[in-house]
Amino acid sequence: MSRKTRNEYLETMRCRYRRYSGKQAKGKLLDEFCRVTKHERKYASKLLSKLRDPGQKNTAQFNRGGRPKIYDTEVVSVIFEIWKHSEQPCGKRLVPMLKDWLPFYEKRQGILSGAMRNAVLSISASQIDRVLGAKKIGGRKINRRTPKTNAAIKALVPIRAQCWDAREPGWIEADTVAHCGGDMGGSFLWSLTATDIYSGWTEVRSSWNRGQHSVCTAFEGIEGSLPFAMLGVDTDNGGEFLNYHLHRHFTGREKPVEMTRSRPYQKNDQAHVEQKNSSHVRQLLGHDRLGHDLLVKPIDELSEAWSVWRNCFTTTFKQIEKRREGSKTVRKHEKVPKTPCDRLIDYCDEVGDKTTAESLRAWKAQHDPFELKAWIEKRLKMIWRLDAALNLAESEGETDLEGAAAAILSSHLRSAPVTAQNRKLDQTSYPQTTHKTTPKQDATVPT
Repeated sequence: MSRKTRNEYLETMRCRYRRYSGKQAKGKLLDEFCRVTKHERKYASKLLSKLRDPGQKNTAQFNRGGRPKIYDTEVVSVIFEIWKHSEQPCGKRLVPMLKDWLPFYEKRQGILSGAMRNAVLSISASQIDRVLGAKKIGGRKINRRTPKTNAAIKALVPIRAQCWDAREPGWIEADTVAHCGGDMGGSFLWSLTATDIYSGWTEVRSSWNRGQHSVCTAFEGIEGSLPFAMLGVDTDNGGEFLNYHLHRHFTGREKPVEMTRSRPYQKNDQAHVEQKNSSHVRQLLGHDRLGHDLLVKPIDELSEAWSVWRNCFTTTFKQIEKRREGSKTVRKHEKVPKTPCDRLIDYCDEVGDKTTAESLRAWKAQHDPFELKAWIEKRLKMIWRLDAALNLAESEGETDLEGAAAAILSSHLRSAPVTAQNRKLDQTSYPQTTHKTTPKQDATVPT
């Protein structure tokens, strides 16, 4: 059958197909059309329904049906810009973050129209994952083995073998992260991570090696930046935690801080802080070796700003229930994720501590997530430039490493954004206290 004859036959069959109303009658006509033309049945039904013309290619012009697109490229570009600057959270975490980030986005990019603003704020978590799916890049995880624990003063610190049931802020899990680059020999920088079980508030500070005095100093910096009193601290069995110096620091005060430790070789006993080691330390500094003590101060300032940005502007899911059903463990999480700062504000409102809640709201309003993130990125570039300069000077046999670092540390200084210091409460009880506000001098950072 020639093409001209096939097209004439198609027009005749289309007229008959249009007149038929019953499904059975149309099915028989379709069978006849397929036998004559040798067309595949789905393609033949589209020809008879005039959804396609003979010889037409299956391009974007063909209407495949389904729901039309709701979010155009402009809406997706706004969501992508916020997602990119907020460290690429998942859709469920990004949805409640949009209302906090959108005013700062409009401050930089211009006011959005009402329709576009409503579209950005009404998008669902699953739709965010769909529209941003092509822009996400998976990375290979690198697992490094941390140092083995030693036997210090374990008899003084009891083992916490039960699950957390924290109903107030102040119960902390702490752990150290080695920036050794895969080689535990020699001296290098460590990060101390402390996360609050109730709110998810996380602080990170740097330490040169992991001696008891250096780790204790890092704990003092963390405790001074917490907006609540520390009630208890749970650590692993490492010698940096189980020593007399740190034990006296926590227990030798008017209101002692309870010290506990996890079971040996049971890493999941500290699941909360182990998760933060990945999202708050490795995501920022990676797995490279940081083997110069001149990096401690700039990285400490970077970690402080990073903690502020994380606690104020990135949401987290909180597990609210865990139970056993037969052989399965059922976990229930919050329906809407919150930032640790918002979680603390809600807690203060529930217990009637309006002063602390308003203080936290005012402190959060002082920060701009875009400005803070830009400062973090500039400081991070400076740190890697400083590390490269120190490594080069050391490889060439130079002994004056401070002189090699001075050119980088002293050039193009600028003011840093407001950080998280001087937020510690006056007393060690919570929440029957108010914030002690003291002025803070801005830090400086090279661009």
